[in-house]
Amino acid sequence: MKSIIVGRTVSTNQIKQTLSDIELELRQKIGAHPELQAKLMDQHNYSLCELIEIMTQAHLCDHSLFFKLMQLDAARCQLEIGLYGVCSDCEENIEAELLAADPLEQRCLSCNNLHKREHRQELRLNH
Repeated sequence: MKSIIVGRTVSTNQIKQTLSDIELELRQKIGAHPELQAKLMDQHNYSLCELIEIMTQAHLCDHSLFFKLMQLDAARCQLEIGLYGVCSDCEENIEAELLAADPLEQRCLSCNNLHKREHRQELRLNH
């Protein structure tokens, strides 16, 4: 599979490497989180799904690390099935500039803007 990211062709291996780099950084941040250090001290190489479960059990679903972990898991799944770079809402290609800025992006610019507007509206209604 090849993707176009900011005017250049990017191979699946390059995307996998980028996602692996992001995963390593996330694992370091998660391992340093005070509420998770004791749970992760056994040095077990937890899968992304296991880390998601551990963070869920620690009631950290609202934490930015949890959100990034979920995005990483989705991006890896999308890559495996050949849908990396496809908007999760409208199924159009995500703009190359967005993917270059954030390889974990799940929505195209249009859907991302709509999602943000709807989310802001939800926050207003909940408060």
